Amino acid sequence: MSTELTRTDVPVPRGRLSRNTMAFPRELREAIPDLPTYVGRVLELDSMSARPSNNHLFGARVHLSLVVKETGKLKGEFTVRVDLEAESARALAATLTQLADQAEKLEVSEFFL
Repeated sequence: MSTELTRTDVPVPRGRLSRNTMAFPRELREAIPDLPTYVGRVLELDSMSARPSNNHLFGARVHLSLVVKETGKLKGEFTVRVDLEAESARALAATLTQLADQAEKLEVSEFFL
């Protein structure tokens, strides 16, 4: 006697487990002073790594790890994690490619906008 335990013809349910997320480490939150006039902290993107995954629980996903570093006198280094659905990763890549193409076609200006 055989019992079908999983159905392969049913799409992965989209819900709480398959969202696009960014995770910031607690140390980064603690590195930003809690002052009323302080607008935040500027960090420099130092490196990036990525990997794909695909499973029944989460579906097809892309995982990015962005290593950002403090600028100036401070020396902190933090890893920001980005978890994207495959379709969202494609949309982000297309948008960035389009913007990079447009930026290269612009006339050079004297001011940063």
